[in-house]
Amino acid sequence: MISFLLFPFKLLRGFLKLSGVRGGLLLAVGIGIGMLIAPERGAVLRARLKARIEEQRRGPVPESIDPVV
Repeated sequence: MISFLLFPFKLLRGFLKLSGVRGGLLLAVGIGIGMLIAPERGAVLRARLKARIEEQRRGPVPESIDPVV
């Protein structure tokens, strides 16, 4: 059970060994920037994208033949 909980740390340690200090710092900076500029939570963004995809699948909304003036 303990080894299962420590797996992410072992994975991070292995990544840092392979990429070096600069690679680890770049990863941390990239994650930090991504968290700062993320527009919203993932669930909200997925719902918005799903609605936009459904709208595109339905096609453009036909306009009325007689324009309202």
